Amino acid sequence: MILIIYVVGGLIALIVLALVFLPALIDEQAVIELAQQQVRQATGGELSVAGDLDLNLFPEFKLNLGATTIDLPPQGAGGSRLVATAQEVDIGLAPLALLSGADEVGDIRLTGADVKIFDNSDVLQTQVTLSQLSVEGLNIADQPMVLRGGITVSGDSDSEPLVIDFDGTVRVPKSLDRVTLVGLDTRITGALSEPVSTELSGIANLSPLNADLDLTVNTPGGAIEGDLIYSDSGSPQIDLDFRSERLDLDRLQSASTERGSEETDEASGTPEAIVAAPAQAPPLPLPVGPLRDLDLRLKISAGELVSAGQTVGNAQLLVRVVDGITTLEYLRGVLHEGQLDARMTVDVREPTVKVALTGGLKGVEMNSLLTSIGKSETAAGYVDMDWDIDTRGETAMALQTGLDGDLNVQGRNVEITSVSAQKLICSAIAQIQQTTLSNDMPATTKISALSARVRFVDGQAQLSPLNLGTQGIALSGDGAASLETLDFAATLKAQVNDELEALDKACRVDERYAGLDLPVNCAGNLTDETGNLCRVDVEDIARQLLEREARSKLEAEASKLGEKAGNALKKLFGN
Repeated sequence: MILIIYVVGGLIALIVLALVFLPALIDEQAVIELAQQQVRQATGGELSVAGDLDLNLFPEFKLNLGATTIDLPPQGAGGSRLVATAQEVDIGLAPLALLSGADEVGDIRLTGADVKIFDNSDVLQTQVTLSQLSVEGLNIADQPMVLRGGITVSGDSDSEPLVIDFDGTVRVPKSLDRVTLVGLDTRITGALSEPVSTELSGIANLSPLNADLDLTVNTPGGAIEGDLIYSDSGSPQIDLDFRSERLDLDRLQSASTERGSEETDEASGTPEAIVAAPAQAPPLPLPVGPLRDLDLRLKISAGELVSAGQTVGNAQLLVRVVDGITTLEYLRGVLHEGQLDARMTVDVREPTVKVALTGGLKGVEMNSLLTSIGKSETAAGYVDMDWDIDTRGETAMALQTGLDGDLNVQGRNVEITSVSAQKLICSAIAQIQQTTLSNDMPATTKISALSARVRFVDGQAQLSPLNLGTQGIALSGDGAASLETLDFAATLKAQVNDELEALDKACRVDERYAGLDLPVNCAGNLTDETGNLCRVDVEDIARQLLEREARSKLEAEASKLGEKAGNALKKLFGN
């Protein structure tokens, strides 16, 4: 949007020569000299006319200019040099204005025009091609002019060109130091996967470049109302305040990303791709280049803010980007009935990106959260989470496997709906005692207490410890999951008590089980269905019982041999 203002300002300055020809209508050289003087005084730039200047009285009153160029120097520290060229400028003159000496010409049309923007090292940054530009009621009397046209912005070879069509009303004063936009409508193609339309109103000062605009943006992800403040020499250089009923960030995909995914989908179905499927593409570097030079403040207020498939209600977000560091000052809102308060810092000053995440989620509803990641009907209830995690890397996978920090979880009124711990343990006890269950077991596991700590380190998410309590059973244990493959393994130890017998006599806790750890082994992949990932290690329980009974018999026999012989026998068998 700022680029549009910059280009329009440059093009208006380009045609300023048409506004100063009145005192020397016949003397072509005087026209050019006056125009050059006006441009130099207003902008510090230089105007050159290489083509002819023709005045036609019939069949219409028209002024035609040949190849014309205006070269504007950088405006302020860190500014950009702008060079605008037009192969032909046709100006329809207003006779009454000529006779009265008013600062109005008529209508104008530019063809074969382009604008080049250079950095302070005179390296070409952006080239804009003007497909068409027409101005109705051209004047520098700060009166409305209707502006219509289309421009193409070419970036690097890997990016889609931007096509910007615009139609609206602008005003320019005689000093040429500002442009007032009165409902300038634009349609931008090539920035995102779908076209974006905007409406701009406000004032843009050209030297130095700054703007204070009201804008409406219609994007694939939703409609935005907002304010835009731009200051070429200030900080933040771009200050945005957006408001939206619903903003889906997942739908704001760049055109190059959409194109790349389509090419990948098409290629994946070819015989060559199927044969080569086992080979993995090298990891791609993170696209963080723009963050290194951006000076931005962004505030978003949204009734619903969608990102990574998660919807945050009543979202409040504040981001500051400056000197290669992006700081998410806060992201607050309601996420799965819980209160979200998150912060993040991304440092891209070096090739290795550094990320720090802190925050908490209080009172999140488990079924809603798990359903959003494809694990519906797994658990219900409410948990509190907090995290303090760092990572670094040059690729997305490196950031994922490089996580380092802690995630803490505390639960209340939690119910695991995908598995019954009572059925699992009672079935194992009945198997060992060579009996069967006669009553129906609970279909779910109601948790009376839950706490867990996940430690991210060395490419793993290590669960240590996990403690949970349910009717007749206390479970504790640890485990680990690979952050790259998501494969996991965990070992839990179950302690049973008398409450279990109330469910079925086969669950009766024999004296032999007193103090016995009932191992529960879990393994699989975090993307698997959760119902059959854990089993009770019956063989290990039987081994513990045999060892306990053997030890008991040994102690009984040793007591019969007398103290001295008994002690020697116990030492012989390691007791």
